[in-house]
Amino acid sequence: MFLRIYKFIIILSITLLLFWGIFVYLIASSTNTATVYKETERYNYYSLTYKEIKNAPRISQHYYFESQPGDGNAPSNAIIFKQATHPEPLRAYLVSLGYVREQRRLRGMEVWCQPNNEGTHRFYLYVNKQAKEVTLTSIKDHSPCSTPAAT
Repeated sequence: MFLRIYKFIIILSITLLLFWGIFVYLIASSTNTATVYKETERYNYYSLTYKEIKNAPRISQHYYFESQPGDGNAPSNAIIFKQATHPEPLRAYLVSLGYVREQRRLRGMEVWCQPNNEGTHRFYLYVNKQAKEVTLTSIKDHSPCSTPAAT
């Protein structure tokens, strides 16, 4: 009788360890990767999308989101519009939130920040006219604003 209970406990322990290992592997394998999703994927949309990106005007009917967890870098969230080349509504949206465009550009992207609110989000606006794509990226950044661009 004791031998049967002992075998049962050993088999149960091995089974639980295997399931625990598979669970940890599945969770850990996706923690440092970018997640690409659409607004219709409700769980990802509501759990990963920053409020400022959720409320951004939709300048095209074809868009998707991308979330980076920020392992080693600042976490970021972006909305990518396909078949779009006119970012003016996005610029107006950023101005309405109190952001100003910096003089500097970073790899062709416009850099937007809030001068009096260090430690908030910094936005990057990129227009790829050849690919007809506009990307608005929000990065949690703690660096101060540089000189605003002349309007």
